[in-house]
Amino acid sequence: MIFFGSVEITCPPAQHAQAVVRLGPTAWLTNYFGEGSLMAVPLAAVLGIPAYINTEASLPLVSAMMDGGMGPGPAMAFLVTGAGTSIGAISGLFVIARTRVVALVVALLFAGALIMGWVAQVVL
Repeated sequence: MIFFGSVEITCPPAQHAQAVVRLGPTAWLTNYFGEGSLMAVPLAAVLGIPAYINTEASLPLVSAMMDGGMGPGPAMAFLVTGAGTSIGAISGLFVIARTRVVALVVALLFAGALIMGWVAQVVL
């Protein structure tokens, strides 16, 4: 489900991803997450941390964003951080772990996403 103001759109993951790209401007995907941007991988990794992306919707969403102009490196970084954690997961970690442990988990996930994103950007 995706909410735009008071309008609710329910659709399968592939159609959902296409709707996100169609409703949002693709120029910013190319400008901020395109292959020529130096900050594309870190920005995509930061945006992926609070996002909850399940396995069913992650690949169609990233595929649609790549069709809209996102490079392979930022896509990989977004996939790694989006699948690795979310606001809900971080909140749950605070219940069972200390702040240092939660910070270490998020920092390692972020560092891994940066490395994977930059490797993907060079290789692909």
